[in-house]
Amino acid sequence: MNHIRLFLTLFCILFLVTGCTKVKREYYDTGRLKSETHHRFGKETGTTVYYHHWYPTKTMEVEMKRGKKNGKLTKRYFNGNVELIAYYKNDLLDGVETYYHKNGNRSMETHYTKGVKNGPVTTWYYNGGLKETGAFVNNLFDGKWENFDERGLLTGEGLFEKGTGKRITYDYMGRLHSETNFVNNEKEGLEIYFTPSGEIEGTYLFKEDRIIKINGVPVENL
Repeated sequence: MNHIRLFLTLFCILFLVTGCTKVKREYYDTGRLKSETHHRFGKETGTTVYYHHWYPTKTMEVEMKRGKKNGKLTKRYFNGNVELIAYYKNDLLDGVETYYHKNGNRSMETHYTKGVKNGPVTTWYYNGGLKETGAFVNNLFDGKWENFDERGLLTGEGLFEKGTGKRITYDYMGRLHSETNFVNNEKEGLEIYFTPSGEIEGTYLFKEDRIIKINGVPVENL
C-alpha cells in the first residue's frame, strides 16, 4: 500500500512539473531556429536560447526564473567566441560583468551589486594590454583612476571621492594636456587645455556636464 501511495505521489509531482512546462520555439523566415524559451505556469523559467540568423551559433543564453533573469547570461559573436558574460538576480546585474573582444581577450570587467556599479572596473585593448583601471561606489567614480595607451604609458589619471574629483591627461610625450573637474560623475567647473610648453591653450566652463563658456565667452554669444 505504501508503495502505491509513493508511486501516486511521484506521478502527481512529475505531472505537475512536466504538465505545466511548455517549450516555445520561434523561427526566422528562412526556417532557422530563432529562439527557444521554457515556460512554467505562464512565466519564462529555465534556459532561454537565441540563435544567429545565418550561422549555427547560439547568440545568447540566459537563465530565467518566473519571467526574470536569474543566473548567468552569455552572449556570443557570430564566430562563437564569447562577447559577454554577466550574472543577474531578479533582473538586476549582480556580480562580475565581463565583455570580450572578438579574438577572445577581455574588453571590460565591471562589478555590480543589485544593478549598481560597486567595485573595480578594468578595460583592455584588443591585444590584451591594459587600457583603464578605476572603481565605483554606488555608480560614482571613487578612488584612483588611470588610463594607458597601447604602449603601456600613462595618458590620464584621476582621484575621486564618490563622484567628485579631478582628472588629468597627458599627451603622447607625457606632457600635461588637460585638467578636468568632476562633481557627481559630471564635468563641473573649468576644463583647461595646455600647449606642449605648458601654457593655457583654451578653457571650457561646465555646469552639470554642459558647456556654458568657451575661453570665458558664454556659448550663446559665440
